Amino acid sequence: MNKIYLLLVSVLLFACNDDYLERFPQSEITEKNFFSNARDLQTYSYQFYDYLGAEYWDRPSDNTTIEKGEIKDMLWGTMSADNIDVWNWGQLKDINYLLDNYKNAVGDEAEINMYAAMGYFARARFYIDKVKQYSDVPWYSHVLQTDDVDELYKTQDSRELVVDSIIADLEFAVTHLGDDEDKTILSKWAAYTQLARFCLYEGTYRKYHAGETDLHVTKTADYFLDKAIEAADAVMKSEKFAMHTSGNADEDYGDLFNGGTDLQSSSEIIMYLDYDDNTREHGANLVLEFENGVSRSMADSYLKTDGSYMSVAETGTLELQDAFANRDPRMKQSLFYQGYIDQESGLPHKLDIGKTGGYAQIKFMPKKTENHWEDYMTVYTDLPLYRYAEVLLVYAEAKAELEQLTQEDMDKTINLIRNRVELTPLTMAPPVDPVQDALYPGITTSQKAELLEIRRERRIELFAEGHRYTDMMRWKLGKIFEKAQQGLYVPASGLIDLTGNGEPDYFISDDGSNQPADLPSHTTILISDTDSSPVYLENGKSGHIMFKVERNGLGTFVEPTYYYRPVATGQILLNPKLEQLFGWD
Repeated sequence: MNKIYLLLVSVLLFACNDDYLERFPQSEITEKNFFSNARDLQTYSYQFYDYLGAEYWDRPSDNTTIEKGEIKDMLWGTMSADNIDVWNWGQLKDINYLLDNYKNAVGDEAEINMYAAMGYFARARFYIDKVKQYSDVPWYSHVLQTDDVDELYKTQDSRELVVDSIIADLEFAVTHLGDDEDKTILSKWAAYTQLARFCLYEGTYRKYHAGETDLHVTKTADYFLDKAIEAADAVMKSEKFAMHTSGNADEDYGDLFNGGTDLQSSSEIIMYLDYDDNTREHGANLVLEFENGVSRSMADSYLKTDGSYMSVAETGTLELQDAFANRDPRMKQSLFYQGYIDQESGLPHKLDIGKTGGYAQIKFMPKKTENHWEDYMTVYTDLPLYRYAEVLLVYAEAKAELEQLTQEDMDKTINLIRNRVELTPLTMAPPVDPVQDALYPGITTSQKAELLEIRRERRIELFAEGHRYTDMMRWKLGKIFEKAQQGLYVPASGLIDLTGNGEPDYFISDDGSNQPADLPSHTTILISDTDSSPVYLENGKSGHIMFKVERNGLGTFVEPTYYYRPVATGQILLNPKLEQLFGWD
């Protein structure tokens, strides 16, 4: 068999959804006539769908407790160019192979360009990830051959060149992708959303990281913020999408993520990933208490139903049974609450507070009764990839950064999102929440009060969809990782009931004393300093649950170095012209 045939057999066997095979009949492909018609392009492009992935939690970020992985490695100073992974260019080679050859196809030009647009979209996403990690990277617009010595052994191209190339690719995609009613198919609206997302990222990144040595850029932040508004506005003016609501403020938001809503029929969904039994699954049932929980910082961010914020005095001693009273309905559709029913047993769930700290994520937890999951890492709920709420948030944030936000803008963006959960609308010049103000230093826009609330809204609405870490990086909030996150408040050591069934779930003591003689056998004993429990109470006998592993400090987030990753030593040995930037040398 020739290499092209083997590649396509592999793509067809492991395509991300059997529906694609049924929807798109394939041509007989041989090396001689490869890329000779639109169907060949179509078949080859199937693999690009497999590059798409939807997140279902916010690790790492200040939305979670206990950081692990790369951030922890950097804070502790254990990451280096010697132990980081080398660049993987495999996807790029496959993408560029299509883009090098699609013009050889004969047939309808619009159809040919549509499949080429899928390649341009995939390349843009590939390089967006690289820019976020390294800033400057080599830009390759075609498949390299062994005699392309100058390109194989060149230094990084500037961020400016790479970003301009990304935007050119996305603009090609916007122009040539179709308007398929099937929301599992890449459309121009998905490309517009990705363009808006990236331009907001780049605009705010340049604004808050201005002046950093090795940030090789020339265009202003405003240039990209304007482009973000333009792309978001195109989606809004299409009138093809609207906030998903059935009028049930207590369920509509959560049902987008737990299998309670058919994403194909949802007016809010621009594109989603289709998961089905025996073909494709994910592990969203891990979000409840896999390795970490939800931070107090995240839990305290939710507003009251009247639109006012929770004061420090109110949140400082807030217990779980009281935390959800008169709060934004998205809180109870996103976070574990007293009385939450375990999907397997049908009984109130006993949370592992040694892992979570007492707050935990239920957003994306599937409804087992709907046959959306079977066991560990076997879940079939469809996952949103691009949705209209994000488009509205991009528009509002970019407008506020440019000091152009009006009440009309607020009403057609933020307040449409709030309307779904019947939360009091946001008006111009809102009161400044001192907690939000302290969380987000460096804001210079005259519309700071509005921007603080837009950032709050983004944090809540897009919670656990994988945006928070990128937001922290573009807003230059890396220093937050130096602070230990907290869990729920415990008023006094002793017995506590998290399930709400009237029986104690945990006994907490700082020294093991006062243990009840009749302690139920199923009650876990957590003693902060005298046993192996991973948690302790911040004030000894009371306070917020915290983690011993963080008790002696979390390390230092070195700016600007840790906003980037080093180039692997092995990569530089292969190509000595590559440079270490931002202090990684």
